[in-house]
Amino acid sequence: MKLLVLVVAALYACAHAGVTIQNEIGDNIKAHLGRQELQFHAGSTVITDDDQQLIAELQTRETQDRNLVANAIRDALEGFRDDVINGNDVLPPLDPFHVPHIGPFEYSATAIRVRGNLHNFQMEGLRWYVVDHVTFNTLRLALGVQITVPWLTFTGSYDAFARVALVTHNAGGNYRVFINRLQTSVDVRVGTNILGGGTLILRELNIDIVIHNINIQIDGMVGSSLLNNMINAWVQNMAQNLLRDELEAFSQLLSQQLFDVVAEFLANFTLDDLLG
Repeated sequence: MKLLVLVVAALYACAHAGVTIQNEIGDNIKAHLGRQELQFHAGSTVITDDDQQLIAELQTRETQDRNLVANAIRDALEGFRDDVINGNDVLPPLDPFHVPHIGPFEYSATAIRVRGNLHNFQMEGLRWYVVDHVTFNTLRLALGVQITVPWLTFTGSYDAFARVALVTHNAGGNYRVFINRLQTSVDVRVGTNILGGGTLILRELNIDIVIHNINIQIDGMVGSSLLNNMINAWVQNMAQNLLRDELEAFSQLLSQQLFDVVAEFLANFTLDDLLG
């Protein structure tokens, strides 16, 4: 191919120097070289072995970059388990998580008034969370995380006072709430602000919370064990309906509430910090 180019270049120089080939053999040579020149300039769509190797290297590099970010986030989430158990400078230990007193809670309606307090509230099970998957898309700067907590328990005691018209009632006892398989999915997409020095901008934040099953047991609401069991069954059904009907709305509300908080946090970082 190089020889052909040199020959064409030489002929082009000779033509401009006034050298002509006028015999039949010369005409055939010029015609042949003209056809070869056209073939030389025609593009080729054949993917060579070198092209295949380059494509594979680029795909491997993209996968490695994507995995580096995803693995770094996974490692950070796994490292947070120690903070859940022992706490840190900002957070107290979260498993078990103990609060001596919560309340009072109050509810009022026409001729109805309810007031209550929780005592020795304790949550257990958070330390057993599992990082199901972490995904990162370099081109879209999109991050997806799913975490499953196999079980959670909330235990403690309560006291309550209720007035319905002229009838008053005092109640008190223990409670236990058991959550089976709580899944939390977080999808985040960010961008960069070039004018602001390449700082990160939060574009999307979607949180989805799913609870597969919940069991609630409360004693001491009334003196009769039969009535107490009936109230527990009513509370259980109400809780299941709440999970089915309201948890999606709660997830959307939580996403909206946390959007500004996460956006402010990301404003302290650049794209290099994310990919580095």
